[in-house]
Order: sequence, then C-alpha cells, then structure tokens
Amino acid sequence: MIDVNLPVAFGAGVVSFFAPCVLPLLPAYIGYVTGVSVKDLKEEGYSPYLKKVLLTSIFYILGFSIVFVLLGTAAASFGVTLRRYDDIIQRVGGLIILILGLEFAGVFHLPFLSRQKGFKLPAWTKNLGYLRAFFVGLIFATAWTPCVGAVLGSILTLAAVTGTVVEGATLLFVYSLGISIPFLIVSMTLASAPRYLSVIGRHIGVISRVAGFILAILGLLLLTDTYKYLNAWLFRVAFMLGYEIR
Repeated sequence: MIDVNLPVAFGAGVVSFFAPCVLPLLPAYIGYVTGVSVKDLKEEGYSPYLKKVLLTSIFYILGFSIVFVLLGTAAASFGVTLRRYDDIIQRVGGLIILILGLEFAGVFHLPFLSRQKGFKLPAWTKNLGYLRAFFVGLIFATAWTPCVGAVLGSILTLAAVTGTVVEGATLLFVYSLGISIPFLIVSMTLASAPRYLSVIGRHIGVISRVAGFILAILGLLLLTDTYKYLNAWLFRVAFMLGYEIR
C-alpha cells in the first residue's frame, strides 16, 4: 500500500502548511522562527540575512521532522503488534480516516480537534542561536494545531495500518517533506510572501475541501477493503506507461 500512501502523505503535508487557520499567520510565524521579519528584508535585502534564514529554517525543519517520524514509528509499531487483527485494524483505521477527512472538508466539526496545546520555550533557549529554531520545531510538531489535527491524525492512522514500522516512519517523513519544502520556499522569499500567499489564500478553502474529500475516499477504500484494487490499478497504469516496478 505504501506506493499510493507516499503522494497522499506528501500532499497532506503541503495542505497542512497552507491550512486556512495557518496561512494568514505564516509571514509573522516564519519571522518568529528565523528571527528575521518581512520589514527587515524589505529594508536591508536578503544578503545580510541569507545564512541566518537558511540555517534557522533547516534546524526548525529537523525539529518537527524528528517528532513526526517518531510518531509515525510509534503508530506503525502499534499496528504491527496487533497484526493478527489486521483486517479489523484496517477497517477501524479506514473509519477514522473517513471521519477525519470529512471533518477537514468541513462536512462536520469535531470540537476536540480544535483544541490547541500551548507550549512555551524555556528562557534559556534564547541563547542557543540556531538551535533555538530546532526547539521551536519540536514544539510545532508536539502542539495540536487547530485545522491541521485532522490531516495529521489521518496520516498517523494510515501509518498504523501500513505493513511495517519502516513504512510508517517513511510515511511521516514524507509528510514532513510536504511541510518542509513549502516552508523553505516561503522563508527564502519572505519579503514577497504576503503578496503570493494572499493569492493562495483566496483558493485555500476549496483546496482544503478537496484534500479532505480525498482523505475521506481513502478511508472509505480502507474501510470497505477496496484499497488494494486502487493500488493494483495504479500498478497496471504504471506498467502500461513503461515503468518497471520491482
């Protein structure tokens, strides 16, 4: 199943980064992570801040990626320990993904997903330089951010129903890439970010609904045990296009 799951996980990461409740705050939040504001970049240009922005972004990405991969490993390990109940795990997991996907699409609202955990960095982290961004990344991954929780929950559930622990960890690593690549792009173009983010913002509602329905369909396929037919169909399409799958 991992062949279909990887693009789903990457897309979920991208959608999480541009989630409706996150998008308006991105320039200010990235400024907080990097320590460089949009105003600084507009007034002085990128040259004085390029190294700082790049390194803090990388440390931040490392922070949340480690947590997500550990979460994926834990979810997959849980699924592996219950492998004797594989059919039940798959169907329950499919039901959870179906519900979370519909919630993200706005079909209904689950209040517990709107609760946000508040974490504050200890005062001593101010003196850590680039490592401070690493701890901010850890907190980002640990806090349950409203309107992103449904997507992350779906990917963790998907990790739990995958075949192995390695596949679960890989799934969350790819999810992290889906967040990391847009983060790097926005951080390296922060001065002009408000302009193009506003364009994305006008369409993010539709994008979120489509993403939610895709997750819901994925959950339905797992619930009805028809996911394997989708995977088989994709293999046939790849074969017809000349790709050799080993």
